[in-house]
Amino acid sequence: MPSSTPSAIGSWRTILSPTCRTRETEQPRNATEPHGPTMSSTSAPEVVRRYAAALLEAATETGVADAVARDLEGLQSSLIKSSELQEFLSNRLVDGAAAAKALAAIFAGKVDGLTLNFLQMVAQRRRANLLGAIVDTALRLLEERAGVATAQVRCATELSADQIDRLQQRLSAHTGSRVQVEVEVDPGLRGGIVARIDDKVFDGSVETQLARLHRRLVGAPSAS
Repeated sequence: MPSSTPSAIGSWRTILSPTCRTRETEQPRNATEPHGPTMSSTSAPEVVRRYAAALLEAATETGVADAVARDLEGLQSSLIKSSELQEFLSNRLVDGAAAAKALAAIFAGKVDGLTLNFLQMVAQRRRANLLGAIVDTALRLLEERAGVATAQVRCATELSADQIDRLQQRLSAHTGSRVQVEVEVDPGLRGGIVARIDDKVFDGSVETQLARLHRRLVGAPSAS
């Protein structure tokens, strides 16, 4: 398994040097918070984007970009599935050295050496509680670089695989980019779907359609 080189570690430490001066109280999404609609890389807090970008740059420099991308997907899955890991990472009473040692015990031999060194570095800087947001943002950066947009979709009921495929095709045609869909069932919707890609919202919910119909019937100007 490839391991990180001193030059790679040095490069990300140079990139992250301003982050070291960021106050510890300026904390974005905690690793224990539920993974709801994922933030875009541009909306992620600066400290999170710096860490995510530094990891990807070091991975590219050392030729392990594909391995690190796979590691990020695995880490995201682990954070979603393991409440124990989430609780540990969010515990501000655990000092940086102990957190780094625990992460090494959990992930040694399971991730690339660069990824493991990065996890330990983040923990040693007492930012282990940001790992969830860093992983999410790094994955989003990879998608953006590959020309892939992510649509957060709310719907009243579960969508079939065929419906998701057709929705992806329609959104891709509309945006001109490849689109992947993340579906969330929202019982509050009467029907239809609401899709969001970054700051663009495609509202096909029954509520919105009824509101538009009502405005037409009463002669009120449409807001859309």
